[in-house]
Amino acid sequence: MSIIMGLAMLVTTLAEEEDTASLSTSCTATAVGTNEKGNVVSVPNGWGPLVDAAANQAELPASLVAAQLAQESGWTPDTTSPVGAQGLAQFMPATWATYGNGGDPFDPEDAIAAMGRYMAALKKEIQPIAGDNPDELVRLTLAAYNAGPGAVQEHRGVPPYPETQQYVEKILDGTQSTFSADCKAPTGARAWDGGLGDGEWTTPLPGGVFTSGYGGRALAGVPGWANQHEGVDIATPGAGNSSGGVVVAPTGLRITGFNATDGCVIAKENGLDPDFGFAFCHLHSWNVAKGQKLKRGDIIGVEGNRGRFGMATHLHLEIYKPDAPDLVFPYQGHNLDPQPILKEKGAWPR
Repeated sequence: MSIIMGLAMLVTTLAEEEDTASLSTSCTATAVGTNEKGNVVSVPNGWGPLVDAAANQAELPASLVAAQLAQESGWTPDTTSPVGAQGLAQFMPATWATYGNGGDPFDPEDAIAAMGRYMAALKKEIQPIAGDNPDELVRLTLAAYNAGPGAVQEHRGVPPYPETQQYVEKILDGTQSTFSADCKAPTGARAWDGGLGDGEWTTPLPGGVFTSGYGGRALAGVPGWANQHEGVDIATPGAGNSSGGVVVAPTGLRITGFNATDGCVIAKENGLDPDFGFAFCHLHSWNVAKGQKLKRGDIIGVEGNRGRFGMATHLHLEIYKPDAPDLVFPYQGHNLDPQPILKEKGAWPR
């Protein structure tokens, strides 16, 4: 408890400071090349209308097409790869012969339009695998662009190739963080299909950095269930195995319970819609009580490494669907991926 008191002075003005300046700017896109029609920003060289047209052809968000082009070539029209891919959209010659319509793969207008045609064709080809899930359809289409539709069909999903898995995640992340004017999570990265409520949040671990994402992992020495990571990890650089930084309420909360074994404080949004649930886990210590109401920026506890398995100091954050009970635990079917929610709410760590 003394650690909390000693650090309290460092964060007592968090909520007040946030009224004038957000603590997290990682999801604020630049205003370069704003294309209001497509609600996409940061597209260089006046290519926004070309991106918009390709997105319409493929029936995809313009921000996603922009993120894909950035990932493929960094917006450099004369880019080539060691395996022979060419231009902004990195077409292989055989694929270009089918979708390039006789154009030049190094010409931005031709290349962006061809990407729209090819993505539309890929969507149609792998749609039976995705079924009626539009998020999965986007993920599989991106995977097919990178690894080929045959690989997606063979594995009945995103192939287990690190390059392809990273390609999909980087594009979905860039769609939201860099090219979306309002930081909305795109189809394919939606954690929640309802509204997020009004107002910005704050990052729950000021000064922390993202270290591990939601979903499957391959850690040695832990049971299989523990490798289905039901939250995100944020850590204070240099904390090691000692007590770390101060963990704060990202928004107004009411404390609903605890999981002492894993150092978790469990909470619900306090009188706010949509009433998400939260768990702040592996804490070194905390100084809140069940039923206590917190404002955004109020201290919950101190980052730590409390839990059933050996670990470095970090905050493990989980977010639960609004219909979750007040006292909720992982693996009960209520978990959401916190990353796109935190980004849209302005609370993703720098």
